[in-house]
Amino acid sequence: MEHTFDAGQVLICPLCHKALKQQVNGSLQCVKKHCFDRSRRGYVNFAPGKGAQKYSRELFECRRAIFQDGFYAPVVKALGDILLQRARKPRARILDAGCGDGYYARELSQKFPNRLDVYAFDLSRDAVDLAARGENKVTWMVADLTHIPVKNGGMDGVLDIFTPANYGEFSRVLAPGGLLIKVIPAENYLIQLRQAASEQLRSATYSNERVTDYFEKHFALIDRRRITHTLPVNEEQKKHFARMTPMMFGVDTDQLDLSAIEEMTVDVEILVGRRLPSAGKKPEKK
Repeated sequence: MEHTFDAGQVLICPLCHKALKQQVNGSLQCVKKHCFDRSRRGYVNFAPGKGAQKYSRELFECRRAIFQDGFYAPVVKALGDILLQRARKPRARILDAGCGDGYYARELSQKFPNRLDVYAFDLSRDAVDLAARGENKVTWMVADLTHIPVKNGGMDGVLDIFTPANYGEFSRVLAPGGLLIKVIPAENYLIQLRQAASEQLRSATYSNERVTDYFEKHFALIDRRRITHTLPVNEEQKKHFARMTPMMFGVDTDQLDLSAIEEMTVDVEILVGRRLPSAGKKPEKK
């Protein structure tokens, strides 16, 4: 799909923070001659030589299958409701940080084409390659969370969905009053899977209290919502769930007995924050 990057308006060189211009061949280049090529699928790789080693292509393909089966559709709806209610502009720029296979970015862009301009990145090139397939208007990038290729104040909202945060970088790229929307597991998230793997996990229980406390140190919490639903699963979906989540890292999923699982619970909390006026520029990773 052909896509014109809004380089001069939003994107910057992650190496020197200078403005980027699109070249005739579609690559992006800054005044210091740092050049970033576009792939045949249209995304730009701003982190050549880097990669998310823990996340395999199989993980993203399994995750994509689960998304296509609608298990996370209520989360997308809640995100859309929050963005439409809380955004301060009639048309907002949104960045999906750590977008994985691009499900949330793609869904939001398709549902609200006249309200949202969506940008998305992940450090995994395999994930972004999957995300960029098909017809969509998202600006896809391979990029590092510690060096986001977006100018200061270039975004009206940042999505941080089931992925590590870098609050310093999020504060930098957000415009004054910009939104950070973070989606985190709640206590019953994939509880059936955790119970099946309890003997191989350090803990079969989960609390997001530490993550929430850290969020509130960096952003003013203005909304908090819980989305919970349970749906039946078939044999294939059970295997996809087991292979799609970092929760199962270190677990031998091929040997895991999933026979007792008949349904799966998606239980999440959505934290909505506004950028603090005193937010610092130094990246902090958590």
